Amino acid sequence: MTTAINFDGHTEDDNRPLGIDVATREFVRAFFRHASQDTFPVVCPHDGALGQFKQYASEERVDPARCVGVNQNDADTLAEAGHLFRYDPGFLKHIWTRRQFGQNLYSISGLVHASSTDSVMDTVGQYLTAPTQSWDALVCPSNSIKAAVMTVIEHWQEYLKERTGADFRCPMQFPVIPLGTDTRQFAEITSDQQRLNQRQSLDIEEDEIVILFAGRLNFIAKANPLPLMLGVERAAIEAKTPVRLVFCGYFNDELSELGFKEAAAAACNLARVSFIRHGDAEYPDGFWAGADIFCSLADNIQESFGLTPIEAMASELPVVASDWDGYRDTVRDGVDGYLIPTLAPRKGLGDDLAYTYFSRQATYGDYLGATQQSTAVDIDALTDALKRLIENPNLRRTLGAAGKERANDKFAWPKIILAYEEFWRELADRRSRDNEIAAKRVGKPFHPSRPDPFDMFESFPSAHFSETGEIELIISNWSEAMKLIALKTGFVYADSLIEIEEMPFLIGHLEPGRPVPIKVLIGLLPQLESNDLIRTLNWLTKLGICRYHP
Repeated sequence: MTTAINFDGHTEDDNRPLGIDVATREFVRAFFRHASQDTFPVVCPHDGALGQFKQYASEERVDPARCVGVNQNDADTLAEAGHLFRYDPGFLKHIWTRRQFGQNLYSISGLVHASSTDSVMDTVGQYLTAPTQSWDALVCPSNSIKAAVMTVIEHWQEYLKERTGADFRCPMQFPVIPLGTDTRQFAEITSDQQRLNQRQSLDIEEDEIVILFAGRLNFIAKANPLPLMLGVERAAIEAKTPVRLVFCGYFNDELSELGFKEAAAAACNLARVSFIRHGDAEYPDGFWAGADIFCSLADNIQESFGLTPIEAMASELPVVASDWDGYRDTVRDGVDGYLIPTLAPRKGLGDDLAYTYFSRQATYGDYLGATQQSTAVDIDALTDALKRLIENPNLRRTLGAAGKERANDKFAWPKIILAYEEFWRELADRRSRDNEIAAKRVGKPFHPSRPDPFDMFESFPSAHFSETGEIELIISNWSEAMKLIALKTGFVYADSLIEIEEMPFLIGHLEPGRPVPIKVLIGLLPQLESNDLIRTLNWLTKLGICRYHP
């Protein structure tokens, strides 16, 4: 089986990388490196995206000629591949398109990152009413994201049952497959010499313990830094050890920068705080080599998995992370590091937040800010975990070594791509044995909201042109007919008619004063698509070249 990738392309800012863009790029590159297929079919919306896809292939030493562009409407080629994968949840258009040609021709799957946006929540709800099949899937990077997705589906099921009395089910699969990372590169960038160079660049003393946070520096859309700063300061005081807290990333805006620096000034006295901008020439790969402990306290519903703890484990650093979403699936408490308890309001206490976001009284940022503001991280537990690690270098080494082994074993790209391929084969097996749901029927639209326009607007005309009628030629002079056909106002949209080269052939079967049954004409011209032929005859009637007899 071969998987076709739906790749839209994207613009990356190396100085302000977004997680989704980085994840997409790295997945595509890893797919080139580790996928067990000879060709790489790709559905792209434009040549620029195809060029970017081929560029990624070249960078991974894959011949770009192996990347084959496929039209999304080319059902035969997609059926030959067997599977279409899109790196986000937005594959509904492909689901409906497939119904036009045959739903059991190939499988379709996607991946959800942040499940908190209105677009994702709306899309997930539509999985219930779209013609999804048991051989389709939405991959979730963590168990918490899967639970969030299923909550939306369950609420839709409840509503639809109350509305219609029917039980709606979603036949799709929702596997949990984590994100991956290139663990090899972290072994290459964490040498003793690099550690020395990085620490010297920030004037870090030999006995100073460095606690690292890496990622976007945004307290609204990523993680509020104040609990981390408070915990680091308290741990430094209790351990009586010099501590440096290093934030490596970038600020989204001046508000974020001001917030972080104000918090550092207010919360940290004994502990020193440094900020390193992502992409700084001195730290092109981050500050992984110079750190002793990695800490990330995600408290944001936009977080879906969190790659930085995996990258920290690959760098052989012990990880202190919030017990939150995907972090819970990656860090083993007491084995690779510590999970710090989190506390959020019970369900039922945020209906007003959901409504204000839906009604556009609040922005997405407001929605995220309101939820993270009410999410607490246990600062006492954080202080205790950091203190233990600060005071015990052997513990740091033990947890770091366990984390490195886990990163290589569970989250390295070869493992992740293999997991995808095994799952895609499971979908193919389902497609071979499961029954199709809501197959397209003759005379019915492939999409309820996209009916035949001559059906939807049936009430508009006085009468209807049909294959049960007869057609008579009025203008027999071909040159006179062509004058009308060639007018811009005459020949408007060629794709809805037979080819212009076929016109003389068609008109040659007609005679003035002798109406021909249209069904007979269709039988005489089997090489012409009947819908195109009938529309063409009606168009010739429009131009006064023919006359229709009911």
